[in-house]
Parts: sequence; structure tokens; C-alpha cells
Amino acid sequence: MIKNTGVQIIGKVLTIAISLVVTGLLIRRLGGEQYGNFTLIVSILLLIDAMADLGTRMIGVREASRGETKKVFVNVFVLRILLTGVAFVMGLLLVSFYSGFEGIRTEALVALLMIWLTSLAGSLEIIFQTKMRLDLKTVIDVLFPLLFLVFLVFVKNISLGLVFGLYLVTRGVSLIVGGQILIKNYRKKKTEILRPMDWTQDDAGKQTWLRQIQNDVDWEMVKKLLREAWPMGLYLIIFTSYDKAVDSAMIKHFLGAGAVAWYGLGYKIYSSLVMPAYFFVSSIFPILSRGKGEEKRIYKQGGWILAGMALLGAPFIYIFAPMAINVLSGGEFVGSIVVLRILILALIVSYINHLNGFTLISRGKQKMMLKLGVVSLLFNIGANLVIIPLFGINGAAWVTVGTEVLIGGLMGIKLNLKSKIQISK
Repeated sequence: MIKNTGVQIIGKVLTIAISLVVTGLLIRRLGGEQYGNFTLIVSILLLIDAMADLGTRMIGVREASRGETKKVFVNVFVLRILLTGVAFVMGLLLVSFYSGFEGIRTEALVALLMIWLTSLAGSLEIIFQTKMRLDLKTVIDVLFPLLFLVFLVFVKNISLGLVFGLYLVTRGVSLIVGGQILIKNYRKKKTEILRPMDWTQDDAGKQTWLRQIQNDVDWEMVKKLLREAWPMGLYLIIFTSYDKAVDSAMIKHFLGAGAVAWYGLGYKIYSSLVMPAYFFVSSIFPILSRGKGEEKRIYKQGGWILAGMALLGAPFIYIFAPMAINVLSGGEFVGSIVVLRILILALIVSYINHLNGFTLISRGKQKMMLKLGVVSLLFNIGANLVIIPLFGINGAAWVTVGTEVLIGGLMGIKLNLKSKIQISK
């Protein structure tokens, strides 16, 4: 656990650093309004990514951690391909008819192609996470933004469409490298993930690699995985809606693309700072899912670590917020400073929410998470409709804080009730 978390933290520090440099370059190259359009496209299409995933990544890790590892990997991959196809069609409809994409539909279409590569990356992550080899996953996570940064440095005249085109190319290259790492590592160790296979069929009638994969496809398991995943998937869609899409879309509607850019820069830093919590909880999720009696100890230790990380980091973020915003934007996004400082409160709550959410999922409480997500989404939409016209982007940031507090309180209540029921039994 400590090794995986340490490697991920180092990788995430590099990824965040690269991401922030990229953000600064994009702001300067695209300008405020185009960067706002960039933020809008990314925010809304993350919703399509959530539809393509539909919770299969988390459920895949949970089920593979419990047994039939290789068979789960194959069938969850099949399910993810099918879901990605459905999500892609829905994305085409969104790009074609959503009024917010007026004038940038071509760029949004190029960005939409990314969901196929994101889906493949998620399938690789299931394998790495289940086998507690997130050090290998970190290589891919760092390589992707690093390649994009290199391209961005050498391309001087850049447009919004070219930005998304470069994303596709660099993501594709990073996945090719990731696939080679996976095949080399697991063939070498002769594990059951990728057992040594012949890639051609000889005269003795040996099965090809494709035939072996086909033999592992079990449509009953695919259906089972879908039944287990869809509540979690709907929750993730709801979470992505209020975490990424709702505020950006409403800010664009009420205040314009320039305001989306200001809000987006503060939120970009906030979302980057949330990722260490996600990586830490991802590293202990297989342990929480195994059901071997160590979950309570891991949960308590994880809670103390996450609380310490958030509380120790918050003062530094507050102090250095103006410097970070000014360095990234060249002093033109002053309004982002207040946004970032408000979101520090959401950051603290979010760290604990990650642990509670993953713990509920490990106990098979996806439907409960879905109900909590619906309540949070309704609150977020209603609050944003009232607050953004009155208080602008700062109001949107306060709504994010309120939403995190609300769902955190609800998850805490559910976990506490569950613990009391177990004790009484």
C-alpha cells in the first residue's frame, strides 16, 4: 500500500507540475475566451467519459480482487467497449445539438474521439490496480501529459482544434507504451493475466491469442458486471455532472466564456490537488474489497493519512494561491484567486469523501451511492441556478463547497449506521 501510494504521489507531483505548465501555455496561446471554450468542452465531455465507464472500472477491480481474475478482465473489457460505443453515439448527439457548442462543434467532435482512448486506458488501469502495480500505471499517467507538453512547446501557432488533435496523438502513444509494459511484465512473470500465448495457429491446432480471449468471454458474466456496475456508473455520471459540467455550463450561460476561463483555472488547480486522495484510496481499494477482516484497520489508517494530507496542505495552498494563479495566467486571471481559496474548503472535505465513497463501494453499496448522488446533483443544480446570477464564479465555488459537505455528511451517516448494524449483529 505504502509503495503504491508513494509511487503514485511522486507520479502525481510530476503530472500536476506538467499539467499546470500546460495550463499556463494554453492560456497564453489560446487567450481567455478560447481557453474558456476549451474548459467548457473538456468539462462536458468528461460527462460522456463517465457514461462510457459506467462504473465498470471500480466494479472490475472489486470483482477481479475476489477471484477469476483473468476472466473478469476479459469480460469487463468487452463490456467497456460496448458502453463506449453507446456513449460515443450520445456524445455525437450532444455535440450536434447543444447550443453551448455553437461555433466550436468541430473542435468538440475531435475531443469526443478521445473517449475511445480513455476507455482503453481505464481497462489497463483495472489490471494494474488489481495487481497492486500502480507504479506501472504511473508511468503511463506521466508519459501522456509529458508528450503533450513537448508537442505544445514546439508548436507555436496553435488553435483549439489542434490542441485536441495533439491530445489524441499523445494519448495514443502513451497507451501503446502502456500495452507493451503490460505484455512484457506479465508474460515475464507467467501470471494468469496474460499467460504465454502463441500469436499464430500452428499445424497442431493451438489456439490463437484471439481464440483464447473469445473462449473467456462469458455473456452471463458481462450481464452480471453490468448489473453490479450501473448504479455506480449512474452515480459517477451524476458526480461528474455537478463536479465538472453543471457549473461550467451555467457560468457560460449566465456570464460568458471569459468567466468560464477564470473559474476553470481555479478549478483546474483544485481538481489537480484532489487527485492524491483518489490515488491513495485507489491503492487500498483492492484491500477494502477482499473481505479478509483487515478493512476496518485500513479504513482508520487511511482516514488519518488523508485528513493529515488535507489539513497540512490547505494553509500552503491559501498562501500561494495568488502566486500560482499569476504564474499560470500572466496576471490576467485575478478573479481565479478567490475561487481557488474558496475551493480549499471543498478540498479538505473531498479527501475524506473519497475514502468513504470507495468504502461504500467495496461493501457493494452502489445503489446507496446513487441515491446520495441524486440528492447532491439536485442541490447543486438548484443552488447554482440561484447563486451564479447573484454572486458569479465565487458563488459557484461556494456551491461546490456546499455540495461536498452535503454528500460527505450523507456518506458519513450511512457508514455510521452500517457499522452500528454490524455491531448489533
